[in-house]
Amino acid sequence: MRTSLRWAAASRMVVAVGCGCFGLFLLSGSRLAVASVVTAGLIAWTLVFCIRMLRMQGGDRVGARWLTADLAITCGVLAGQYWLIPPDSVPDGTGWMNALVAMTIVTYQWHTSPRVGALAAVLLVAAYWVGIQTAIGDNGGSWPAPAIWLLADALLSRGLFVMVRRGGRRADEYLAAGDRKRAAAEFSRARRADEREHLATLHDTAAATLLMVGLGTVPGRSDWLQQQARRDLALLDPEVRAVRPEPVLDLATMLAETTAAGQVTVHHPPLGELMVPSLPALAIRDSVREALTNVARHAGVPEATLSISREASGLVVEIRDQGVGFAPDRIPLTRRGISESITARMTRAGGVGTVSSVPGSGTVVRLEWAGV
Repeated sequence: MRTSLRWAAASRMVVAVGCGCFGLFLLSGSRLAVASVVTAGLIAWTLVFCIRMLRMQGGDRVGARWLTADLAITCGVLAGQYWLIPPDSVPDGTGWMNALVAMTIVTYQWHTSPRVGALAAVLLVAAYWVGIQTAIGDNGGSWPAPAIWLLADALLSRGLFVMVRRGGRRADEYLAAGDRKRAAAEFSRARRADEREHLATLHDTAAATLLMVGLGTVPGRSDWLQQQARRDLALLDPEVRAVRPEPVLDLATMLAETTAAGQVTVHHPPLGELMVPSLPALAIRDSVREALTNVARHAGVPEATLSISREASGLVVEIRDQGVGFAPDRIPLTRRGISESITARMTRAGGVGTVSSVPGSGTVVRLEWAGV
């Protein structure tokens, strides 16, 4: 719609300036003086009218007063052809007045309603007809075919405008439908990711704690069990999960709290402040917690080491133990501790989680995030 306004304004201006000025070379004497004044007035009005059109938005309409004034001025110029064209001109559709009325009729169809555009076309053709009859009467050639063809110009221009606008609206509908599909797909992905994260948290907390109690790893009445149960319930609390974390978190503090709360003694160098965006920070913390839980349940050793370093790949956190180890390729598909609680969790956060182990040689859990 905005493009149609620009084209209408530019086309009207080109015809008014170009054809009006060139038409003066065909006149002389008193006709030249009158035509010069009329042409100057027409150019000035067209400039004002076109500036008004260019300031409009795509869905706006030219006001009734502006249209009435434009029609009146243009019809007046067309009706005064006795003073504006040479006496021997032939009304065969090649004169500059025909270019003026044709372009005006065509462009009116781009910024008016169909009813207004049709009325304007009839009025402009009538003024053009009166001007020709007044100027040269019935002399010459193919008259009145050019005047009648102007109505066909109006009809074709309106039809083209309707087709282009309809195509634009259809394109808008396709884009909107695509946006809705993308939004629905994104919502579905986010919901699945949230469900997977909730299941991973459930696996890491209450399920892991209960399993350790059931296997006899933890005495049923130990103080650690009571504290761990409180931590598990706090992590699973829907109100707590609904609270958005701070944009940036201190990963070092989070890891210190996580290692201190586990059953395994974790050796690590002093952890200075390490500010990391919340999504990877939480993923690394939860992956470390799951890795330490696996050490307590499966490694057969009471301790592990944790290290934080910056490498070419970014921030790297490693948990090592010297336990019994295992064969990663022999883990059943139904066991989701490594695949969901470490690997998939880091992937969702934009990082990489890998677990390397050999039976009898311990296990290394490596967590990488390239943002640091």
